[in-house]
Amino acid sequence: MFPLRRFCHQSNRIMAGVMKHVTDYSISKGRGSNVEVAGQSGGNGNSHSESLMVLVLLNYRLPRFTPLLWSQACLRVCADGGANRLYDELPKFFPRDDPDVVRLRHKPDVIKGDLDSIRADVRDYYSKLGTTIIDQSHDQDTTDLHKCMRFIKDSTPELDKTQIKVLVVGALGGRFDHEAANINVLWTFANSMRIVLLSEESTLSLLPTGYVHEIQVDPSFEGPHCGLVPIGAPSLSTTTTGLHWNLDQTPMSFGSLISTCNILDSDVVTVVSDVHLLWTTELRYEP
Repeated sequence: MFPLRRFCHQSNRIMAGVMKHVTDYSISKGRGSNVEVAGQSGGNGNSHSESLMVLVLLNYRLPRFTPLLWSQACLRVCADGGANRLYDELPKFFPRDDPDVVRLRHKPDVIKGDLDSIRADVRDYYSKLGTTIIDQSHDQDTTDLHKCMRFIKDSTPELDKTQIKVLVVGALGGRFDHEAANINVLWTFANSMRIVLLSEESTLSLLPTGYVHEIQVDPSFEGPHCGLVPIGAPSLSTTTTGLHWNLDQTPMSFGSLISTCNILDSDVVTVVSDVHLLWTTELRYEP
């Protein structure tokens, strides 16, 4: 158990309580009834999940487990050129199936962005299928991911946003300025949305300060490597349990110690810090 009382006033910052993070999605076919039929239908959301899953596709190489996440989502959104990736790359994950049949099975609910990247043929294709296409080319101050996150937040006013988990694929890798912009979105929606950025190799999410974070990982495909990075500001005090190299009111900053290449020692990790931290885990995907 995490010593909650001891650290609720760490660094004179009062903790708001415990924030739980559960890996309740899966990249394995063996878990969850909807996951098992990912290649057979669009799916209506993952029955074993504790959250409402939303899947966002960005304009970078899609992980091979994207169809499995698709089957667990209740809403699928393409950020501008992410629609090109969906159209071009999804059929390659099902080489025995007709490409047009695969595309019909994986019709996005919404395409949103400034629409400077989506090809005309792809836009026309999904428009004819009934996908909602939202042109926000007038807004050049926010990224396409930010626009999609705002759409998700504004279109679900009746829902507790802590019960919505947004999985973003194509978010890591490629141009570093794009990655930095995606990380900035984590900060923008830090206290209103649960967002997980994914590549085929790793996950990345934000642990907002002011909470004791209880992280429940899925050892069947997460780890063993993990990391905590104070990218927004130096941390004067971070404490953890469940890691091979735990921190005990340890300062972290660039130019000094940061907790990269750490190892999971438990399925449950606890973290408390005086600043926002990035939390990353290694993914092991076996087709």
